[in-house]
Amino acid sequence: MSHSSLKFNLEDQAAVRSRSRQQWAQFLILLTGVGLIWLVILPRIAAIPQMKAEIDFLEEKQIDPTAMFYSDLETIEDTVQEITNFHKEHPDALW
Repeated sequence: MSHSSLKFNLEDQAAVRSRSRQQWAQFLILLTGVGLIWLVILPRIAAIPQMKAEIDFLEEKQIDPTAMFYSDLETIEDTVQEITNFHKEHPDALW
């Protein structure tokens, strides 16, 4: 191996290590951000009186808030029908 190819190889290895460190740093920054949101911001939001009242109401009624999205699907049928009727009455509107 010549001196120049060895030097080039060492530079490549250094670049790879540098890139790896940057990726780890980005990951740790992202992880810290998620941790701050989860452990600081969301608890503060939950402590807001209006939000606390909503959470207490849901817990008191034993309502799973994750299921609320899906329970809205029944009411969307009317909206879909209104949009369909609108498009029949105004076929060139919107698009």
